[in-house]
Amino acid sequence: MNPLRRFSLYLWILLSNLPPISVGRLLMPVIFLSSWTVLQAAQVSAPVAFVWAGVFAQAAQIWGALPVTTRRHHHTFDFTRSTASWALAIQICVLVIQVWWCEPWLSQKLVTIYCAVYAAVMALGVWGDRDILNRFAPASKDSDVSLEFRRHVLMLSALVVILVIVVNETLLVLNTTLATRVAALSVLPIVLHYFLQLRCA
Repeated sequence: MNPLRRFSLYLWILLSNLPPISVGRLLMPVIFLSSWTVLQAAQVSAPVAFVWAGVFAQAAQIWGALPVTTRRHHHTFDFTRSTASWALAIQICVLVIQVWWCEPWLSQKLVTIYCAVYAAVMALGVWGDRDILNRFAPASKDSDVSLEFRRHVLMLSALVVILVIVVNETLLVLNTTLATRVAALSVLPIVLHYFLQLRCA
């Protein structure tokens, strides 16, 4: 068989065995891309359209993920209402800062900062911090999920956000057009989803 056909067949078999991506994971990239497209069609300047599209996408992600995250943590361990309120307040402040300055580079730098902090937190969990391990890789007391597997989940989470940092900073260093950044950052969550599926397979 032709090597190219063999590779194509292998890739097709591999991808066909992967589960479909959930609507929740598609929410952020779809809103980011669609908001950018609508704002550009409305003759909004590219920098303003980029920032607002990003803010809309982040707000949708926060709105979609917060109830699930809060409920999961509440049932697994003591997750107070004040903790959720503080987390939500910080996220809203980040959105307000982006709208106030309305600079694409600032929005991307905030993404890098968030991902760097998140990766550091995941590393602390891998290295034995029980609070972080319970918060980001929770398991009920009667669960048979091993500690090694939970640490593996945190390691994968750290790897994913590091890849986001690499892509994000590369787009900035190369000074790519805003349209290119929108395309790349919209596709990135989908690519990372299947990367995780392959790593966990």
